[in-house]
Amino acid sequence: MKLSILQVTVSEIPVLHQILVECGLDLQTRFNLYYWVPPYPLEKMLKDTNKMDIYAIKLDSELVGTFTIETKMPSGYLKYGNINWQNPSLAAFYIHRLAVMPFFQGKGIGTWCLHEIENLAINRNYSALRLDAVKTNQKLLKFYEKSGYKKVGEMIFYPENKYEDAFVFEKVVA
Repeated sequence: MKLSILQVTVSEIPVLHQILVECGLDLQTRFNLYYWVPPYPLEKMLKDTNKMDIYAIKLDSELVGTFTIETKMPSGYLKYGNINWQNPSLAAFYIHRLAVMPFFQGKGIGTWCLHEIENLAINRNYSALRLDAVKTNQKLLKFYEKSGYKKVGEMIFYPENKYEDAFVFEKVVA
């Protein structure tokens, strides 16, 4: 069993988008969580390739997950966030849409992936990893905390209420 990550091109985005669709339906079915239903729009994901790095997670030759890295702070953190970064001046990776296909969840792939992202950050001279997770997904919140991420704030979307409120996490890696 060999895990690997690779940065993808625009032509591969629709396949990764399908992973988000399947993960969203799984969250809805198993946990009654709807924040990825409907999924992140394919059109936005295609545009994201201009400003973000989108990766595929492979197990041997099979595509089992995806994640996106951005090096600029997302505007939503400024607009909706009440965040106290451990060190605001650190160069950071902002992790988005980390998803592992339901059949492959619980096998350590997410943990492995976070370690790989940490290695990418260190190799590119970034010192912090930052992400957010909806408040209602207790399993995910515990996963990030167990992986060494510290809760540093929250994002409140009310009254716009387009999304569920989220906690913001950070891990300083260098």
